[in-house]
Amino acid sequence: MVEYDSLKEFDEDEKKDATGKKFSLIELLMIIMLVGIILTLIIPLRNDKIFREKAKEAIYNLQLIAHADQGFYNNPENNYYAFDLGMIKDYMNEPMKKIGDNLVFDYTLTDTTIVATTNKHFGKEGAKILYYLPKGPFQVAKDKLSRDTIDPNWLP
Repeated sequence: MVEYDSLKEFDEDEKKDATGKKFSLIELLMIIMLVGIILTLIIPLRNDKIFREKAKEAIYNLQLIAHADQGFYNNPENNYYAFDLGMIKDYMNEPMKKIGDNLVFDYTLTDTTIVATTNKHFGKEGAKILYYLPKGPFQVAKDKLSRDTIDPNWLP
């Protein structure tokens, strides 16, 4: 019988805080609410940082493609800008930068613009970064998805 009483005392003491008072339901809900508020502030900042790092891949690769395209243009046999990525593969000095094993952007080239379009590895498909040949500038495309996904402050 002594053992049963000691277990009952343990359960009651477990509900008390350091001052000997019990926690109320309101106090518990307040703690949960504060944790929720903190998480709603931290998670978007983390996603923003991840997207910014992925955008750096596009910036590097756009500059790499632009440099190769300028090399293609400077070749006396060509004297025009390439309009397909396959045309400049011999002019690329370095491989394109990847995050992990995959490119998070798909790249297309016209004679005046290089377009980096996000793919499934970025997290949102279809947002675009533009680079105007021959020397820039970088620009986020004017569609809603691009403006909502890519911050223009990330671009040089």
